[in-house]
Amino acid sequence: MKPPLPRPSPRAVNLKQSVPVSLQTVFGEEQWINAANLARQCYRSTKDPYYLAVEIAAKSQSDNVADRSAGKVAVENMIRDNTVLSDADALDLYEFSCSRLDIKYPETIGLLRLRLVKALPKDQISCTRCFEACVWNADWKNAQQIAASLNKNFINEPRILFRYILATHQYSLSDDCPEGSRKIFATLAKAQADKAFDLRVINAGKEPHLSRAALNESEAWLWLNIRITHCDSKDNIELFRKPEYSPLAFLEAGQHEPYWSAISYLATNRVWDDILRIGRDILERATRICQSEASAIEGDENVVNLRKLVDAEAHQSSSVKESSLKKDLLRAIERARPPRSSKDYLFIAASCEYGLLTAMFNAAKAQPDSKRALKQFGNLIDKVAKALNRAHCMKPIFQRTHSIMALAVVSARHSLADPGSTPSTTRVVRIANYIVQHYDSPQCLVEAMVFIKDLSQPELTVLLTSLRATSIKCADVFQGLVLMSLSFKIRYSVATSDGPMCRFCTTELEGDDCISCLKSIAANALDAYKLAMEDQNLRQKILSGQNVNPVSDIAVIGAICLLRLAGLGNLNTPNGTSSLYHTDMQLFLQAVLWLDSCMNASPARSNAHGIILAKLYLLMGCISRAKAIWDGFDVKNALLDSLGLLYIDRLTSMAPGLFILSSRGNPVQPFLTHFTKALKITTPTRIMDSLEVGTYSSVLEMIQHAGKQAASCSLVLTFVEERRGNRMKANRTEIHIDDQPLVRNLSIEHDLYDITDYESFTIAGGENSKTYLGDERTLQSILHYGPLPTGIRAHLGLLAERFLDLVCYVQPKEYKSSKAGQLMQLDWEYAHATSSYLERDMGIVLAITDSKLPEEAKAEMNRRREEVKLSLTSSELWYHSIVHGLANTVKTIISSGIMKAPTTETRDHIRLVIKQVLEALDDQTNDFLAVPGNFHSKIYAFHGFAALHAMGMLRETIIAVKQTVNYLLIASDKAKNVDKLRSSAELAWLTSELKKLATAAVESENTIKARIKLLRDYLVNVDGWRDRLCDWVFDDYATVYDAGKDFKKEICEKMKAAIPKAKAEVWADGIGESWRDLMKGWAAVRFE
Repeated sequence: MKPPLPRPSPRAVNLKQSVPVSLQTVFGEEQWINAANLARQCYRSTKDPYYLAVEIAAKSQSDNVADRSAGKVAVENMIRDNTVLSDADALDLYEFSCSRLDIKYPETIGLLRLRLVKALPKDQISCTRCFEACVWNADWKNAQQIAASLNKNFINEPRILFRYILATHQYSLSDDCPEGSRKIFATLAKAQADKAFDLRVINAGKEPHLSRAALNESEAWLWLNIRITHCDSKDNIELFRKPEYSPLAFLEAGQHEPYWSAISYLATNRVWDDILRIGRDILERATRICQSEASAIEGDENVVNLRKLVDAEAHQSSSVKESSLKKDLLRAIERARPPRSSKDYLFIAASCEYGLLTAMFNAAKAQPDSKRALKQFGNLIDKVAKALNRAHCMKPIFQRTHSIMALAVVSARHSLADPGSTPSTTRVVRIANYIVQHYDSPQCLVEAMVFIKDLSQPELTVLLTSLRATSIKCADVFQGLVLMSLSFKIRYSVATSDGPMCRFCTTELEGDDCISCLKSIAANALDAYKLAMEDQNLRQKILSGQNVNPVSDIAVIGAICLLRLAGLGNLNTPNGTSSLYHTDMQLFLQAVLWLDSCMNASPARSNAHGIILAKLYLLMGCISRAKAIWDGFDVKNALLDSLGLLYIDRLTSMAPGLFILSSRGNPVQPFLTHFTKALKITTPTRIMDSLEVGTYSSVLEMIQHAGKQAASCSLVLTFVEERRGNRMKANRTEIHIDDQPLVRNLSIEHDLYDITDYESFTIAGGENSKTYLGDERTLQSILHYGPLPTGIRAHLGLLAERFLDLVCYVQPKEYKSSKAGQLMQLDWEYAHATSSYLERDMGIVLAITDSKLPEEAKAEMNRRREEVKLSLTSSELWYHSIVHGLANTVKTIISSGIMKAPTTETRDHIRLVIKQVLEALDDQTNDFLAVPGNFHSKIYAFHGFAALHAMGMLRETIIAVKQTVNYLLIASDKAKNVDKLRSSAELAWLTSELKKLATAAVESENTIKARIKLLRDYLVNVDGWRDRLCDWVFDDYATVYDAGKDFKKEICEKMKAAIPKAKAEVWADGIGESWRDLMKGWAAVRFE
């Protein structure tokens, strides 16, 4: 189920010109009390209901709680009394007065706007304002009815017609549309769109005639989108085969967007014959256009003469004259080129589109005689490429697209060859040539890997040998180094791909990776890196603005090999620790130093280098160094939701100092600002702008984008991190999670997704995407602190925050009630209802099994339970399990211990629930203390810094326990004070049980304080840490008992040669300083 979009920010409200200047002034200056008083006076003198709306709007913006609800109360009264408010300006004011409250817009303001439209159907201005207001607030239910009324009363306005079609279409897709009515409104949208498409006419003389040009591009796209969404594929395919509805017809009309939508639809539905036919027509027409232009150019006398001069000057040494003649020739060619129509431009561009050519390639492969079809397709694209070159209109991007397609054809035809035939090296040569030709493109390897993954073992060996030989022989040192880095990446992708044996060295795999290849890549990469760092000319060339940085790429691929060899992300990591516990610390630190040293000496061209290094620093607890790298990215708002969790996920539990000691706001504030602005201002504004100019495709795209943002784990986890950071500072949060408009309406029925862009730093090949939940083989999984974000974790985080809001609530001291007993009873009823639903929902998400379930249901719950475990760290699992137990405790005690006198049975049940919470808290505390087992050396201290997440989550548990105990003790005391008939002894047993929880929380808190002190003490001797870190990187004393002793000694020697000791010492000092900053933050955490 899709989450609802949050209500947008209120639109600006301007008072009528007839309003007195004094009232306009104070209202504009937001002097709300004065504005309300002046409006009241105006209403008394004029009896104009508009001034009553002004008064209510002004009062609703004040700090008085009762006044703030005045608008909502007035609107609800109008709804109940069937009042029709026929003043659009007054409606705007009532909408403004409800902007600070959580109301159901379609059932309140939206309904009042619909009533206005029905009362004044001929008032186009007011009706249009009501329609736009409903669209602004995503109220497609009332927007559809208002648009229908406008279309009925103003039939000669095309813009109104298409707004009606759009609103009907969108309402049929929205959650507000009843399930039984979806098909009705979908059919209505289709019928209206078909009618608009078929029957729009242009008057030419006396006889009206159909005209495709009468429908603009955006309108045609809307019609197509409706048909694709609501119609059967068979009907659509038959329709697209008619000449007037063919993709070619849209291209002829100059409408690229509808053309491409139709092509994509045909490709998605695998209508391969139609794809081939349409694509062939486009390519043949583009060829004819280019050949015609080429003939005209070649026949131009000036071009012929200049070409002869260029050929004559080609052998001369004067590069200036040659350059000048070439420029003259290019200008002459453009003058000789015949005028090209807009249709010609579209056909030429379409012939070079990667999407169309890919669809044609797939269509050719799907033909019965695929060899013949692929050959014909290959000949066709070769013919187009020759025509484009001959006409001098082959752009680099076009050339690249055609090169990829030619390579795809060769590779596919080879794969179709007889299994017993002699292997051909043709496709290997073509792949190698493509890589050499496009070596300086960041996307080169991504494109080539599509074909490399299909190579056999002998072909793969030939390719890598060829690339390495070319890199060695290459006269350009920069090009040679780039080719070497690409060969390392290819071999790495092969070494980490699935299979019983390595496809390069044929070694049988004992685990997931080929250890032999990874060792070879790491060692060779270190050698190449050392040589590159010694070449000053090469480094200067890289700094001069090349598209790629091979030095950085080699360091990244070599470091990743070391990380995998170190066992990072080992599945056997014990509970409560980071993924570094079973990691070979020497290889891990060598990878970190290598990446850090390279980043300072040779800045990367992409973010991959920095992201990987920042993730490694987060793993080892060096948060300030990770923050410095992240800040250097200058991530724009558009990327915060797709990249943000790479940095802020679980940040509070590791580094509370960023939320406590920072004078520049907390780290998640930019994310909160981005999401708030995007969902409440930017999206509705762009929708309205697109609606105004009639770009309906943009309207639907913005709605889809907003839905994606509203359903992202990034949004929810950002709020969770901020609130945890506030609790580190003050043990509670001031604003309830349900007072946050962006997340208040989320429930466990809503689907939440991780939209993080992991492609931004993974290596092209077999590990680009997360293949399944809990897959720890992927690079993003082994680099992330704990499991990757999931909807399960996001929902549990949200439910835990709601529980903490319940038990942390404190009634304002200034509030005095004359009916304390009645109010208390209402509070208890609310607490019981809230804790009951939270306990139920947390139990569902955590997949807690009920013993009464049938066996099949138990098996399903066990499967879901495993899924939950794969979504959480062990510390998070303990935390959410304990919060679930605390919710059960509150529910049980309120209902069976406070609201009514407990029985012996209910007392025993409450004691059992509290006992379960105590056992879970004890287990989490022991889990936290399990690693490091002791601190007899700095290696254990290192693991202490790397495992602070467990300490952060334990503190969250302690806060939840303490606040729950405090809440229940206060409730118990109030029950004694209000109901004098209940003896103190009746509730005394509860106090002793709750004190057990409080005592256990204090004991766990003391272990945290002791751990903080111990870790801070280990950072006193700075020089000791510098020496120890350098020893771990460069010395081989730790390798005596290792199975890979020789390899580790080799890497140590190569590290010494590649990275000066002085740089390593500076790096080690930075590590120690970062840990000190980290522990300063922990020392500032507030404990009660």
